[in-house]
Amino acid sequence: MTLTKYQRGDAIEGWNDCPSPMSLSKNSSQVSLSGDEVRQKRQDLLALLGNVFDLPLSLPEREMAHYRIKLQNQIQVVNEQHLPFIESIFNDLLNAQADSSKLKSDVVDYMMNHDGVSSWCSPLKKIVSSYKNS
Repeated sequence: MTLTKYQRGDAIEGWNDCPSPMSLSKNSSQVSLSGDEVRQKRQDLLALLGNVFDLPLSLPEREMAHYRIKLQNQIQVVNEQHLPFIESIFNDLLNAQADSSKLKSDVVDYMMNHDGVSSWCSPLKKIVSSYKNS
């Protein structure tokens, strides 16, 4: 298709003379853990989750039970690429290495940059924001 000047019908030089772009391929190679390693990682995260709920949280008991169940269920099915992030948040909470506002902003940033994580990031954010630094 050539574009023409409206009144005279002359062809417009230089319009769309760029070569068509080649398909850009993304590097999708990732280190994949074996099934046993992933299962073990998930079990370790569930143990850490139990320890996190032993921390002083400012949530009512009913909400804590709801978020515990939600996170337990999601850890079992979450994509393995998200497991290191969850582990780092749990470890930071348990080691009291960061204040809850920074951890909350880390969780929100992660939610904004990754698709399909709201099912477990929302409860995680709620737990992190309810943590009382002693």
